[in-house]
Amino acid sequence: MVALVGRRSVASVVRWGLGVANVFVAIGAVACLFALLAALLVPDFLAGALEATRDADPALGGAGASTLWTVMAGGFFACSFTWLIIDRLRRIFLAVNQGRAFELANVGRLRTIGASLAGLEISQLVIKAIAPLDGGYRFELDVGAWLGVLIVFMLAEVFRQGAGMRDDVEATV
Repeated sequence: MVALVGRRSVASVVRWGLGVANVFVAIGAVACLFALLAALLVPDFLAGALEATRDADPALGGAGASTLWTVMAGGFFACSFTWLIIDRLRRIFLAVNQGRAFELANVGRLRTIGASLAGLEISQLVIKAIAPLDGGYRFELDVGAWLGVLIVFMLAEVFRQGAGMRDDVEATV
C-alpha cells in the first residue's frame, strides 16, 4: 500500500518533483532577466534578437524593440510568479508530510500563491495589451484562472480557521 504522507510517500514524491521543476523555472527567470538587461544595455544584442525573431517567424516581422522588451519582461515576471507558486506548494507539502497542514504559515503560503496566480493573469493581460503579437489586441479574460485565484484565497481562509481550531484543541488538552 502506498502512503499518502510521510517519508517515501506520494506527497514526498510530489514535493521532490516540484523542487526539480523549481530549479528549471529559476533558471528561466534568470535567463529572461539577463536577456532583458542585455537588450536594454547592449544595442547589438537587441538588434540581433530582433533579427532572430524576424527569421524565426515572419509574422513577427513588424515586432519592434518595445515588443521584444515587453515579452522579455513578461517572461521574467511569469517565471518569477511561477517560482513563487511552486516554492510555496513545496513548503505546504512539507508541512503536510510533517502532520502540520493547518498551521498559520500555510495560510500565508496560500495567500502568496493566490497573489502570484493573479499576478500571472495580470501580466498576461498587460503583455497582450502592450505587445500584441497576433496583429491586434483582443481582451480575453480567463474566467477559469480567476476562479482558481478566488478558490486559493478561499482555501487560505479555510486553513486559517483550521489553524485556529487546532490551536483551540491543543490548548484544551
